[in-house]
Amino acid sequence: MDRLHNAQRSYSVHREPGTDTAYAPGVHFVDPMKQGMGAVMRTAQRAFGITSSHCIDVDVWRHLTPQELSARHISLDDVDSVDEKYRCNDPPGLHF
Repeated sequence: MDRLHNAQRSYSVHREPGTDTAYAPGVHFVDPMKQGMGAVMRTAQRAFGITSSHCIDVDVWRHLTPQELSARHISLDDVDSVDEKYRCNDPPGLHF
């Protein structure tokens, strides 16, 4: 079992902050964006059709040229990751 655990973690840098590797096998962390009062508020916000300010930024960034993105130190991968994190392409309203 230890060999399997070590093989699964061989690609990651050990004890590096910010890695997505779980250090305790069997313990799964929940994304803080999907729990608590903040999640309730984001769901209510989407139900009423209110757009997140991060989604407005993503929309603006998508219309910039590569030179303008570079001047702001933003890459297309950064734009895509913010888009995924805040679920900007989800339709407004309640959906599960």
